Amino acid sequence: MKARKQEPFLGDIAGPERSGTFLYLNMNKKVITLNPATVTGRKIFAQLLDEADVLVENNSMKRMKTLKLTYTQIKKINPRIIMTSITPFGQTGPYKDYKGGELVNTQMGGVGFISTREPDTSKAPIKYPAHLFSYQAGLCAAVATMAALFYHRGTGSGEQLDISEQESTLIDVMNPVYNYSYTGHIASRAGVLTAAPTHLLPCKDGYIHNGFVRESHWRQFVNDVMGHPDWADKEIFKDYLSRAQHWDELRPLLVEWTMQRTVDEIYRESQGKRIPSAQFIRLHRYYRTANGGAADFFVEVDHPQVGKIKYPGVPYRFRRFRRIKPNRSAAAGSA
Repeated sequence: MKARKQEPFLGDIAGPERSGTFLYLNMNKKVITLNPATVTGRKIFAQLLDEADVLVENNSMKRMKTLKLTYTQIKKINPRIIMTSITPFGQTGPYKDYKGGELVNTQMGGVGFISTREPDTSKAPIKYPAHLFSYQAGLCAAVATMAALFYHRGTGSGEQLDISEQESTLIDVMNPVYNYSYTGHIASRAGVLTAAPTHLLPCKDGYIHNGFVRESHWRQFVNDVMGHPDWADKEIFKDYLSRAQHWDELRPLLVEWTMQRTVDEIYRESQGKRIPSAQFIRLHRYYRTANGGAADFFVEVDHPQVGKIKYPGVPYRFRRFRRIKPNRSAAAGSA
């Protein structure tokens, strides 16, 4: 029900069928409401479970025990079922009964501590935008569920999958984790700059990032793209370590040049020299880019209450299968 109340709403008019988040996440789904705590609701739920391959739930362990819907009880109804349980801290360990959410899980997963969105360690870490790590937990659950289904096809046996939202965030801090395990070094969002430039640089109309993976990339950039400025041969900029140590001096020199050019100018010229480069495109621009249109990524769905709207599609293609158009009615009803 929470997603139905989440902005943005079409036309800035709130309503259970007008949340963009809810409509997107529930495309191609059929929904019903039932209360498994009631006799009728439990009977209907048991019928659904008997025919299901997978049950995905994100209730607390305490709630599932109260409803008598633990995996031990579920598999009595359907021993073949895959039950995917998503909780803030998993089904085991000292935090298993703790409540959590996006902000709690990401901070306790270590992401906030090393996030450079607020490099001043005297200030509190800044929350990441949207619900990136909630979706990441969902992706982890989806991959694990597909693997369990593959195993099920061969054995016929069921399984319960224990997905921890906190642990799913660790995917994004693997470098600091194994660095600590090897060296004892504790990463910080203030950090120690060890290579430069590896930063976003402002341009006339946005930001650019050039990934100087090799020293030759840097030399190509300053010589062939920037035209070999006088400061390029200074001893303090001789290699990536030295440039990192003198980044405060190097950055304004680069920015003076980038601010005279557009993102596309720098991107195209770098690309022509085979220098790794990335444009930072705002979402509304991506929506209109040729790549998005050519790949047919956005699909139009005619919803019975909000009409025709374009939604993000799937980011993969099956070469040997024709493209299957989505069901032309997004999910409607209460959930």
